[in-house]
Amino acid sequence: METEQVTVKTYCNVLALEKGLDPVGYANAFDTLILMEARLPWKKEMYMEAGTLPQEVIDLIQVNLKRYQETGIVPTTRPLVIAPDEEYSREGYRRVILFERQGACIAQFTRSEYLMPEADMGALIWALAEQRDRVAQFDAFRVEVKPAVRDLLVCTHGTVDAACAKFGYPLYNGLRQHHANDSLRVWRVSHFGGHVFAPTMMDMPTGHYWAYVEAPQSHQIVRQTGDVTALRGHYRGWAGLSNSFMQAAERELWQQYGWDWFHYPKTGTITSQDPSTDHPLWAEVQITFEQPDGVIRTAQGRVEVQRHIETITTTGNDHTYNYPQYQVTHLELLA
Repeated sequence: METEQVTVKTYCNVLALEKGLDPVGYANAFDTLILMEARLPWKKEMYMEAGTLPQEVIDLIQVNLKRYQETGIVPTTRPLVIAPDEEYSREGYRRVILFERQGACIAQFTRSEYLMPEADMGALIWALAEQRDRVAQFDAFRVEVKPAVRDLLVCTHGTVDAACAKFGYPLYNGLRQHHANDSLRVWRVSHFGGHVFAPTMMDMPTGHYWAYVEAPQSHQIVRQTGDVTALRGHYRGWAGLSNSFMQAAERELWQQYGWDWFHYPKTGTITSQDPSTDHPLWAEVQITFEQPDGVIRTAQGRVEVQRHIETITTTGNDHTYNYPQYQVTHLELLA
């Protein structure tokens, strides 16, 4: 029993929870998300050489990496892998799901979905990411999906971090068995960052990230009912806001408005921030949103880094990171 306890405590998410690591501000933003089916197992090198993924995907990852190295700007197009499913998948074909931001003020991302012959999936993905003028040639493979359908993406990518397999798979399995239906699909997804927050998942098309999700939280997130304050420490943020300070302010507004908040079109901006460091310790933010009655409101606030929590970033690795912890010190609605 003593050995088992020592082993469990080496998981990065277990240590993070023990230290009280707040996940808000750690949602990776994107303008475009491309999901593509690929058979398990997913090895670490699957993004480095063609095999599990087609060559076009490997090329796309290299192009994005080069752009980041040259400019320092994080690419806004994000490819992720989903595992085939007996109910959702079709032999010889691969599903590709595109989520796109359309406009500055949004409540959710727009979905386009394709069921491609396996040999042609790479060409479609390259076109979606790099040659949009060629996308129309794949229209014959588009499939209709009801607008109300949700896709829950649970990270189970154990070859990146063991915590995602140990804690993520039971979450996926419970959601798949007990909650999946015609309006809710549940997928195993490759690493999307933040295994320190495992079990972690994304909710699409709205683009919300969740952390430390166990059965009680999963039921509430699926149904979007109940007291949102119970989920405060499980919310990483929204993919539609590219800055951690804005994500922290957005969480406070969700806590005030409840579940309806997730359906309000919104956008955010930094009006000023700490100029004295490459890692700012405060920022003034504005979140502009549209209420159901059509009235546009703006919330203005100040967010500060309250403290840092140092903990390991990966299970089985001693490397640590000082995670900034964000606190909203002021938030008000402008007249």
